[in-house]
Amino acid sequence: MENVEWVSFYVTGIKDLPCSLCNLSRLKGLSIGGDEMCKIPSVIAMMPQLSMCNIWLGGNKRRVSEKQEDGLHGILTPSLPSSKVKSLKLAGCNLSDEFFPLALAWFPNVEILELWDNNFTFLPECIKEFRFLWWLNVDNCQHLQEIRGVPPNLEYFSAVACKLLNPMGTSVLVKQKVHEDRWTRFVMPGRRIPRWFEQRRSGSSISFWFRGTIFPYDALSFAVLILDDIFPCRIEVTPVVTINGNRVCPGLKKTAVDQLFIFSIRTRYHYSSLHFEKGWNHVEVSCEAKIASLAKEIGMHGLKPKDTSIIQDIRFTDPYNMTEIVIMMMMLSIVFPNHKKQPLPPETCIGLWTLLFLTI
Repeated sequence: MENVEWVSFYVTGIKDLPCSLCNLSRLKGLSIGGDEMCKIPSVIAMMPQLSMCNIWLGGNKRRVSEKQEDGLHGILTPSLPSSKVKSLKLAGCNLSDEFFPLALAWFPNVEILELWDNNFTFLPECIKEFRFLWWLNVDNCQHLQEIRGVPPNLEYFSAVACKLLNPMGTSVLVKQKVHEDRWTRFVMPGRRIPRWFEQRRSGSSISFWFRGTIFPYDALSFAVLILDDIFPCRIEVTPVVTINGNRVCPGLKKTAVDQLFIFSIRTRYHYSSLHFEKGWNHVEVSCEAKIASLAKEIGMHGLKPKDTSIIQDIRFTDPYNMTEIVIMMMMLSIVFPNHKKQPLPPETCIGLWTLLFLTI
């Protein structure tokens, strides 16, 4: 059986896995599920080729204050080798706060971490040491109260139905610098859209305009604030992009959301084959759900893309709206005095207005 690459144990009555499992030297995937097994087997750290491990032990049935003798605590030791696992799911495993410092030594290469339905009360600052982690799910962790650290490459984070996790506990996740240099998709409790989102609109859609034939896929970030009265229902939304009246699939899948949803639309290949006008193109970004009145507010923030010239070709107001242009011209004539500290003469104002019109 040395060529076996995947093994699943579900409702087998097995309470632990023997060290002889290491004889499956080419095993790449392992799934364990059921109520019989009462601890996470340490043998998974000894599998030389294991890259994916899914374990579900029946749910967090114990109080968080109890000792975690049946979880990872007391099993992981410095003598165990570092695992090569990249995708790890430990759901309903009764994990406590002791899990994270131990897991750092055991799973340093993890990229995807699913920890829903567990008993820990916070994500410690040391979680920043997961250098390769880009996906973290802590849904339905009923005792979770605070996030203290953010992994440097984290792109996806979900904390749906974490009842004790309040906006203060997620403050490190909504900082602007976390979302500036990466594609992000964060779901968490929240009472308002962060202030660094410059543009805001009531409802579930917002518009912008871009000029040229290259879609600014990496220049904007969006945030949606969900209505409070729809909770505790589980809501799923799908981000939708409409360009010049044509619906475009941005490659963003349906997502279960909590009160605050922050996301980017950095999926360049979905727009590379589209034809854009050389002038201004209108884009509408919205979130669709079965519930019509889903969003209370939606916000938009201009990021700092590698090509800074892209930002110059983005407008948050209709560039063809003559009323706004005229108002801007009038404000210029009032704000800029001449050398005698008097308003500019009419002929100069007309020249400025014309110049402003040609450059917008």
